[in-house]
Amino acid sequence: MYKIFGFKPDWRFGRVAEMEFSIPKEGSYAYLVGDFNAFNEGSFRMRQKGKRWSILLELPEGTWHYCFSVDGEFLPDPENQERETYKRLSYKLEKKVSVARIIGEGEFFHRPSATYLYSFAGRTHVIFRSLRGKVSRVVLRAGGRKTEMRPKAHGGLFEYFEAVLSGEGPIEYSFLIESEGKTSEYGPFNAEPYRSETPEWVFERVFYQIMPDRFERGLPGTPRGEAFQSEEFHGGDLAGIIKRLGHLEELGVNALYLTPIFESMTYHRYDVTDYFSIDRKLGGWGIFRELVRELKKRDIRLIPDGVFHHTSFFHPYFQDLIARGNESDYKDFYRVTGFPVVSDEFLEVLRSKTSPREKHQRLKEIGWNYESFYSVWLMPRLNHDSQEVRRFIGEVMEYWLERGADGWRLDVAHGVPPELWREMRKAMPEEAYLVGEVMDDPRPWVPDAFHGTMNYPLYELILRFFVEGEIDAGEFLNGLELLSIHLGPAEYAMYNFLDNHDTERFLDLVGDGRRYLCALAFLMTYKGIPSIFYGDEIGLRGRLDGGLSAGRASMVWDRGKWDTEIFETTKRLIRLRRKSRALQLGEFVPVRFQGRTMIYERVLGDERVRVEIRYSMEPEDCAFHVTTS
Repeated sequence: MYKIFGFKPDWRFGRVAEMEFSIPKEGSYAYLVGDFNAFNEGSFRMRQKGKRWSILLELPEGTWHYCFSVDGEFLPDPENQERETYKRLSYKLEKKVSVARIIGEGEFFHRPSATYLYSFAGRTHVIFRSLRGKVSRVVLRAGGRKTEMRPKAHGGLFEYFEAVLSGEGPIEYSFLIESEGKTSEYGPFNAEPYRSETPEWVFERVFYQIMPDRFERGLPGTPRGEAFQSEEFHGGDLAGIIKRLGHLEELGVNALYLTPIFESMTYHRYDVTDYFSIDRKLGGWGIFRELVRELKKRDIRLIPDGVFHHTSFFHPYFQDLIARGNESDYKDFYRVTGFPVVSDEFLEVLRSKTSPREKHQRLKEIGWNYESFYSVWLMPRLNHDSQEVRRFIGEVMEYWLERGADGWRLDVAHGVPPELWREMRKAMPEEAYLVGEVMDDPRPWVPDAFHGTMNYPLYELILRFFVEGEIDAGEFLNGLELLSIHLGPAEYAMYNFLDNHDTERFLDLVGDGRRYLCALAFLMTYKGIPSIFYGDEIGLRGRLDGGLSAGRASMVWDRGKWDTEIFETTKRLIRLRRKSRALQLGEFVPVRFQGRTMIYERVLGDERVRVEIRYSMEPEDCAFHVTTS
């Protein structure tokens, strides 16, 4: 069940509900999972309270979807009969889940906070909220002037209005509300608008994501590594990236996100065995140092991938836990459910020479006594309540920032308690860009845990409009504006993408270069930090099998096999993005969103960029046009 104990002011969302979620106690451990953490175990661990599992949580008002995970089994709330089928294309989830509706007192709401009153790039945004259908018109009165507030977005419970004023600094204001034929005043307020704390360098960047094993091989003597769990090493390394920096310069990208580069047993390296060493199969420390040097010469920023939700089974700390059991110094480092953590039979099968597929099946049947990432034995979950774990994570992050990294992309960030990330954020240099992998609603994580997250809510909208055709341009716009309401200025620091290493290639999904380029034009001209996944710029194809590795094809360096139209258009769009402060920081002004056509402007001072995208499920009818003035 869920209980709302009350509401309290919140500097991020104006007001949050103080809540308890609980369930009758069964099993050895339980988690609260929902759209607030992409239904992922790890972040909101429940505690025993009498005969129940319980957790206290603060959430913004609105409709939330949740269930419980008990010993890895997902269960809707047995004491809440309101349920819905919750579906997300972006991370392939479709479940029957429970629904929590959170509404505080009053038909109208505003409180100075990061998402209701903020200044950004020389302007101030003011947001007003009402229950749906209660308001016909809202006027902002500030500085002796009245400004008509634009109906911005609506959700299931609320609708929102926005006014954008020139200038920054303290503001005294109130709202004139027309409701049911009457006009009333709401306010006054006197406040200093919130300002973004994102490092300034981030806004002028276009990211390029590389999975090193699949990019380029630069050192013939670098070991390829042995295949593990039937996963094939393609042999790419960091020297290969150095070899192809001219390609990045020609393309125009000026920031690089590398999937994990630390010692590991697999090609993807999301099972780290040594966090303080660059994988020898990638060239080791010396080549990394050279890569950093070459990137600095070209003013290309670097963020590596930090995997702190779990380690590898073969990490020395976990191996010590296997060998010494309850006597291990690391017994509290992981989420252990019993000793021994694995049986002798488990180890015998693991060391056997049976096929990877058969070995995987046998290990699953035998089982293990520790929590792991999506029940994969190879990736034991860290105990994030442990101060030793938190100290370890901080040391790793600082170590690589001191050696040339400009920030971090943090893997499975939604599976780690947000308060841990807030602790890390405070300990990191102000200029370090922190972006978390949060695959659903990012509100519990921004703007204080991360500057931004991987923008899966935007990706969801892109899939529904550009790929599936489930929504028209008007519904697409409402989704964009609702996301803007939820994020406030953090929206400008979100890491935006059309695909990445965990998705299918977007070109495969839309099936045509013109449709792909229309979506890319949107990405490059919208709010947030745009990114390219290696190979997208040449029309690289993957597979459509729906697996996590579907897009992880090897880069093709034979220019004769490139899609030159995609390559040249991508370069033009990146150049446009990098030279336009309006595209980086400007206000988003919708002009017309109707049918399959969207027209909008990005405006900053005297600079105005107009974007027209005519999209169709028929490729020959797709086109975009961008003009500047």
